[in-house]
Amino acid sequence: MFDKIVAYLEKRMEDNAINPDPFERRQVAVASLLIEASRLDGHYDPVEQGTVVRLLKETLNLPADQARTLLSLAEVRQANTYDDWIFSNAVRKGYSMDERKEIVKNIWEVCLIDGQLDRLENMLVDRVATELGLTVAETAAAKAAALAKMKD
Repeated sequence: MFDKIVAYLEKRMEDNAINPDPFERRQVAVASLLIEASRLDGHYDPVEQGTVVRLLKETLNLPADQARTLLSLAEVRQANTYDDWIFSNAVRKGYSMDERKEIVKNIWEVCLIDGQLDRLENMLVDRVATELGLTVAETAAAKAAALAKMKD
């Protein structure tokens, strides 16, 4: 009987049934970093939430309903995590350098969407970009790309 219980539990673990998240860790990490960037200036309004959802759809190729579900999940994860290094690390391990540059561009876009760049937002992007392996020049290029995209 004990063997049957163990076999059942192992099967559930293999099927990822114990972790019901429909998203990969790296996807949750991207969403969490975007949310942190949007919350850092002290307000997290519907425009910023909509921007995060749009960027998740574009970057992760998710349908709108999945992007909103990921947003909700990541809001909880981000709020309950002391240090965002865990998210940066998951992004660094889970994405190529070109993808990480795109993610940093998206973080810049979230920070700039309200028309103001808070000092803490700037520090966050610089630190995360460094943790993701980007150079100062690559970080500046990502910022310029975000600004150019917002003007379109």
